[in-house]
Amino acid sequence: MKEQSLFVVPILVSALATFLVRALPYYIKIFDHLPKFLSKCLRLLPIAALGPLIFPGVLLDYGPRFYASLGGILAAFLFAYHKRGMIIPILLSILITYLLLL
Repeated sequence: MKEQSLFVVPILVSALATFLVRALPYYIKIFDHLPKFLSKCLRLLPIAALGPLIFPGVLLDYGPRFYASLGGILAAFLFAYHKRGMIIPILLSILITYLLLL
């Protein structure tokens, strides 16, 4: 029983920390009065943080056929840049990468 409680405590602390970081901006009124540019930057920050986490894995997972991942990234970038969507570029990237791996 003691071993289970030692395992649960870090999970609960992590859950609380994650909840606070995500919930506090909704309750702090100072974020309502920020300049438009800064507000947009703060909204885009989680997306920008995913890039350094995902991008190296995308390039390194295919080894000698890295061109497949580059093709998928390029297709997603070009489509997202012109259409400003998210779901279709992701699906397009998967499709292009799959086709280049065949």
